[in-house]
Amino acid sequence: MLALVHYRYKSYAKPFGLLGFAAGVYAFGYAFEIMRGDPAWTFLWLRVEYFGLSFIGACWLWLSLDFTRKYKYLKPSFFYLIFGISAFFLISVLTNNLHHLFYTYIGIDNSGPFQTAEFGKGPLYIMHSLWLFTSFILSAILYILHYIKWSSILKKQSLIMLIGSLWTLTGFSIYTAGLIPWHLDAGPMIVTINGCIFAFSILRVGLLDISPIARERIFESMGDGVVVTDLDNVILDFNTAAQGFLPMISGKSIGKSLSTVASELKAYDEDKSNDEIKPFTLRIGNLIYFYEIRKYPIISKPNKEIGIAWYIRDVTEQYKLSAQLKSYAEKDELTGIWNRRKWVEMARMEIIRTQRYRRPFTVMSIDIDYFKKVNDTLGHEAGDKALISITDTISSKIRNIDIFGRIGGEEFAIIFPEIGREEAYTVANRLLAGVSDNKIHINGKELSVTISIGITTYDGGSDMTLEELIRKADNAMYGAKRTGRNKVYFAV
Repeated sequence: MLALVHYRYKSYAKPFGLLGFAAGVYAFGYAFEIMRGDPAWTFLWLRVEYFGLSFIGACWLWLSLDFTRKYKYLKPSFFYLIFGISAFFLISVLTNNLHHLFYTYIGIDNSGPFQTAEFGKGPLYIMHSLWLFTSFILSAILYILHYIKWSSILKKQSLIMLIGSLWTLTGFSIYTAGLIPWHLDAGPMIVTINGCIFAFSILRVGLLDISPIARERIFESMGDGVVVTDLDNVILDFNTAAQGFLPMISGKSIGKSLSTVASELKAYDEDKSNDEIKPFTLRIGNLIYFYEIRKYPIISKPNKEIGIAWYIRDVTEQYKLSAQLKSYAEKDELTGIWNRRKWVEMARMEIIRTQRYRRPFTVMSIDIDYFKKVNDTLGHEAGDKALISITDTISSKIRNIDIFGRIGGEEFAIIFPEIGREEAYTVANRLLAGVSDNKIHINGKELSVTISIGITTYDGGSDMTLEELIRKADNAMYGAKRTGRNKVYFAV
């Protein structure tokens, strides 16, 4: 009755309740069967017993499939089959007087402490016994596989169901083999003990509670990975998502140290608060993933810490978005080099370094010659293509440590650390030649452009602001334009 009340909250409560009802009818009928030593009376209550016994195999198999979540088998055709078989055996018993294929005869055994039924086993009786054996054996196999597969959250429930199934199979085997004296039917005793087992499971391990199954399903369906360890960081459990994030974790990892299985997490073994735990990177093939780690203590009812739950969240996309936003904030959207704000920030840091170590650096101001004509004659789209091409050419002829930025529309600036006047002149001429030799193809036309370069150098020996250095480099660049363009001009 309790199981049938819970059928809305637990999928397998319905077959569990029907199984209990069928077992109760069986035990009820047998109690009346042994009250009188009369074959007619005995056969009457045998028929009552089979209103329950005929359906025990069907309900038992249904319960095992539902409990172990083999839902794909629970189709209408399955129920037609198992309950059709049950109905067939019930009808066979009810009509036994017409064919005697179930019981070949029915008599009374007076050799025991009380009278019991003695009957001959017909072919249909043997078929029914085989049907019960099959349902009990299949159920036991399902419970064993379920116990092995699932984590500790549901292992207790699985074990209870397995014990009940094995007990029933064992008791039925002993009875069928004729090892019980006086033709005593062991079925009611088996049903009674099973009832005690299931009562214990309901009261002590929450067989019909929604919370354990809810925790299990949430645990397995979480998008975040969860690894459960003891206080020594020995792996006790993990969900499917954790295995997806950390392919090195498998069923064989249970009982091993987390830092041994996933060496990337070794740095997180120490006692750290969640705020101190930083995301880590993991390379899988040619791809790099970013994971965020959080550790939460697992507290038992007496408020005692018994383990740790490691939450692993994939933040790769967030990191990519963050890097992209950072790039938008620091890089010029068109050319991909540093924008003015970032270039100024890096240039100030270079001035500080130069003043500290008295090492020279060069500021180079670059402007594209006659760029307005390109926009006016070919359009702004063509002008953008020209800017990109010139940027690529200059980038290919400077070092990675050089600080290259777009300061204005067609104006660029470069900081050359550790470069003085003579080296700067050589580099500038290389840039002039590279840009002028580069042929830009726009809308079927070939375009050649030149640049003018102004240079100033600084050795840190005197106080100089970045604004002053830029002004000097700009004045030199304008001097190059006044004297013919496509030239290098040094600041005075």
